[in-house]
Amino acid sequence: MSLTVNLLSRKEGELKRFLERFYECEVDMDDDTEIWFYEYVRPVEAVDIISAVMDNIDRFQIAICIQLSDGKLYQVTEANHNEIIRDIFLLFCNRDLLHQSCNTQQ
Repeated sequence: MSLTVNLLSRKEGELKRFLERFYECEVDMDDDTEIWFYEYVRPVEAVDIISAVMDNIDRFQIAICIQLSDGKLYQVTEANHNEIIRDIFLLFCNRDLLHQSCNTQQ
């Protein structure tokens, strides 16, 4: 199961500016790009960018949504981001631990 992070901004250059700071390198993207997305095959890795957007919500005009394999978009906000991050760990870490446990018992 994967998790897709969608970043949206109508402010010109905002996504590029944020992503260059997040990745600490130049990002090849047009300044007028309004939507960026990345599919994480290891969903726990998405927590870093979700946290970075929320930690810098006062510096960047960026909205963030996540999408699971069910196809539905879930908006991440200041009010719910901690619960979403917790749920990502609960859902994906526990699933991985269960998978490892099942494999070692065989």
